[in-house]
Amino acid sequence: MQYVAYLAMMMVFVSGPGPQVQRRSQTGPVTFAIFVTDPAGAPIGGVSVTVEGPAKRQAMTEAGRIALENLPAGTYHFTFERDGFYVSERDVTARGRAPIDVKVTMSPRPKPVPALRPPPPEAPTAATTSSPVVVDLPAFIEKNYVGRAAGKTLSLACSAGGTSTLIQINQPIAEHAHADADEFIYVIAGDGTAHLAGREERLRPGFLLVVPRRTSHSFTVNGKSPLVMLSTRAGEKCGP
Repeated sequence: MQYVAYLAMMMVFVSGPGPQVQRRSQTGPVTFAIFVTDPAGAPIGGVSVTVEGPAKRQAMTEAGRIALENLPAGTYHFTFERDGFYVSERDVTARGRAPIDVKVTMSPRPKPVPALRPPPPEAPTAATTSSPVVVDLPAFIEKNYVGRAAGKTLSLACSAGGTSTLIQINQPIAEHAHADADEFIYVIAGDGTAHLAGREERLRPGFLLVVPRRTSHSFTVNGKSPLVMLSTRAGEKCGP
């Protein structure tokens, strides 16, 4: 009788729920505790985190942290993206129920080199006058062609109501604004882009661009040829 009882206890021990519970604990839901910092250790918020594997998730970090819960066990590929930083990627194999730390350091991208400021006007070709001014633009441009220089700005005419300037650029003109003048840009030659008020406008020969006063704007050149523009600033006072 004692032998039978002992045998029954051994069968319960061998076939009981212990191994099943242990198996579930190894393959149960996975939690990732994600922490994203810069090289100095400061947390980075607003990082887009994309997770691909047995399940797919996408989330955004707050103060550098985020937790992804209830994911099936397996191998996951993490992608971390944020403006101003290089994309980071990480592969993580996850099992068990304990939270898995995923610590990532994102390196910032180099800041762009500041664009050239608008070059100062060269010696004006026409002084302030109330008399009409006539300029042969093709001949004037040929004589004063910018060539390979970064930029060239020449005053064409100036009156009590505004100024007229020839602008030739091979390098970008940095963001700026005119406090007391509306600027009318007429494109003579070349291909470029105007950046203003959160917009980008393509500039080609024959295009007219109107920039209201106090509106920040900048210019870039597309291609290898200089961007040649006629700028008229209504309301700008003549310089000395």
